[in-house]
Amino acid sequence: MTETLADIEAMSLRCRSDQSKLYISEALQCYRAGAYRAAIVTCWIAVVFDLIDKIRELALAGDGTAKALEEKHEKYIEQIEAGNPQGIQSALEFERDILETCRKDLEFFDPQQYVDLGRLKEDRHRCAHPSFQKVGVPYAPSAEQARLHIRNAIFHVLSQEPIQGKAALAELKTMVSSAYFPMETDKALNQLRSSSLNSANEALVKGFIDQLLFGFFTREDPLFYKAQVMVSLNAAHEMYPAIAEERLRKQLNKVLRDVPDHFFPGAAYLATTVTQGWEVLEEAGRDKLRQFIQNGPTNQVLEGLNTFSAVPDLAPVVEGRVGALEFDDLATAVESHGVKGPAKERALHFLSESYSWDRANSVFSKVILPLFDVLTRDDIVRIVRMPTEHNSDLLGAHGYELFLKKVRESGLIEDGELNTLLRENGAGYLLPQDQRA
Repeated sequence: MTETLADIEAMSLRCRSDQSKLYISEALQCYRAGAYRAAIVTCWIAVVFDLIDKIRELALAGDGTAKALEEKHEKYIEQIEAGNPQGIQSALEFERDILETCRKDLEFFDPQQYVDLGRLKEDRHRCAHPSFQKVGVPYAPSAEQARLHIRNAIFHVLSQEPIQGKAALAELKTMVSSAYFPMETDKALNQLRSSSLNSANEALVKGFIDQLLFGFFTREDPLFYKAQVMVSLNAAHEMYPAIAEERLRKQLNKVLRDVPDHFFPGAAYLATTVTQGWEVLEEAGRDKLRQFIQNGPTNQVLEGLNTFSAVPDLAPVVEGRVGALEFDDLATAVESHGVKGPAKERALHFLSESYSWDRANSVFSKVILPLFDVLTRDDIVRIVRMPTEHNSDLLGAHGYELFLKKVRESGLIEDGELNTLLRENGAGYLLPQDQRA
């Protein structure tokens, strides 16, 4: 144990309600006085009262399971008040099983938390029941034991919101599927850290990832094909990298294996957008994705070209597919989907094979000028030499003049060198009058 008493008292500030702080304050008072048996007993009482309060809060919120538990507990209290001994027996049984009930029916605890709280319950019995011990030898817990139980009570119960697993997942789904959920990972992190996903147990994190992945491919689901899914998966990975990566490894491979062909474009986009998505794919999933890029419907593949090309292992496959595109498809990729780097070589190829002014103007306006910011000095030299080296009909085309104007404005190549190139390749007419000689 590294926490001091001051640390434990600071932890008590994490209790979510004033009532919870009151419950644990008695245990802290006993601890300060060196009454460690009393501290453990009082700590258990604080846990039981807080769990019953959480059940009531969930019942008020409309949770059916919690409502049934609340009604059962209220019935026992009524029997006790009526002098029915059966009520006392039932209430004791309710308390004895409350940890198991909250774990199994309400999913409040993960397995390790359940073990920690079970030890508190066992030590409480050893402290509160003299008949459990040898005559004249009462159980004497150490200060470390008492402090650990108080710490676990605060962390696992008193500081937690009354949200069970299913309710937490429903809350998270509502949050992420909202049209107002942020589309930037850092802002999504702020949202998720203010939700039940903050300090979540492993089961909730896995459930959240499953919900995102499978909801993305279910038509009736609010998460169906929502871009927020990718943002949320990346945020979850940043919050819980080990858990998220392992869950993605299992479920993402399942998605790529089982998803119908008409949903595969979304699966391919998701696998190449999510953090560590490509890294966790098995070879079978990677091969399927490569086949989609090579042979999938053109309109579906074009939408993901930028994303696919950002994966180093897929860049050659993307280049191969782009290298086989017809001009209209390439123009769609550039104009409608913002494809740039992967489209450049194919665009230069079409320009080199432009044998009329109309064709040259079309290529310049639809792919060359939109790609101007990814062109290099060597690309510009290559274009200027096309009339000579490829017999391309650029000279006299309006698009060629617009292109050269942008070249001069960009400063990618010095005016003197450009003028020399233009003269050597038949475009001296485009120079100012005093530079044509």
